[in-house]
Amino acid sequence: MQGSALVRLFHAFTHECICDVNLAPAVNKMLSGCDDIIRQHKAACLRVTSMMLFRDLLWVGTSAGVILTIPTPHLTPTSSRLSSPPCVTGLSHGHTGHVRFLTCVEAIRDSHILRSSRLHHTHHGLSLKSKDSLAGVLSSTSNISSHGTRLLVISGGDGYEDFRHSGLSDTVGREDSTNHLLLWQV
Repeated sequence: MQGSALVRLFHAFTHECICDVNLAPAVNKMLSGCDDIIRQHKAACLRVTSMMLFRDLLWVGTSAGVILTIPTPHLTPTSSRLSSPPCVTGLSHGHTGHVRFLTCVEAIRDSHILRSSRLHHTHHGLSLKSKDSLAGVLSSTSNISSHGTRLLVISGGDGYEDFRHSGLSDTVGREDSTNHLLLWQV
């Protein structure tokens, strides 16, 4: 639903609503370790900011910076409304601000296409040297499947937050407006 924390799932063939999924409880659970004022602010203006379907999982980005996954139900042409909503799972890594986008990429290992790359570690995280390629970094940092490809989900948004350790620290608020890309190998 536009401007809300409710995701409505529809049957692809009958176009009937099969389920409403409220994301607020899962987001509130992920934000439980945050400062009370920040948690209240994020909960008050909570809405879906991005979505992507990938490998039977609906990935949902929120205005709170929390990224959630919802397994898609297996339906038949005669399926009707689900008796219970699917389980919503929050990922422990997210953004301090809105999740701006979710996308997926397939990286194919080909020695002629991908060049080796150096990963440069700073106190702010991982960054690329100007002459390095993203494909090269993916080549050097990811495991390769049996077919020589890697499937990655990428989220983009303001700041980075580890929701497992959201307590107050010296670094809270320092990089809230710095754009970050988070990558998950799936």
